[in-house]
Amino acid sequence: MNILFLVAMIVEAIFGLGFLFIPGTLMGQMGLTLDPVATTITRQFGSALLGFATLLWFAYKSDKPEFKRWVAISLLIYFIVSGIVLVIAQFTVQMVPMIWGIIALHLIFFVWFGYFLVKKT
Repeated sequence: MNILFLVAMIVEAIFGLGFLFIPGTLMGQMGLTLDPVATTITRQFGSALLGFATLLWFAYKSDKPEFKRWVAISLLIYFIVSGIVLVIAQFTVQMVPMIWGIIALHLIFFVWFGYFLVKKT
């Protein structure tokens, strides 16, 4: 499970830093133009992703199986809910096709976290 935590931490940190420091550029790649309010909200989201990365780092370093399980449950919920939101956005806002890659990434992490939770039960 540690490799999962490490990979997810790296991915979340990269996206978190991108949303925090270059929100216009990152969202521009997704076909969106940000106004000042949307830029602020995007940066806020980036800070949340950095919080996830930090949580994943603590889970990676932890030797407590129960803590790792709760972190995995939390991220499982995040990845499925966030993935659903992205699918809805793709069909209603019709962003660029690159969004399907991000949706696929969410699905991969959802399945990967789900696998470890089911395997441990």
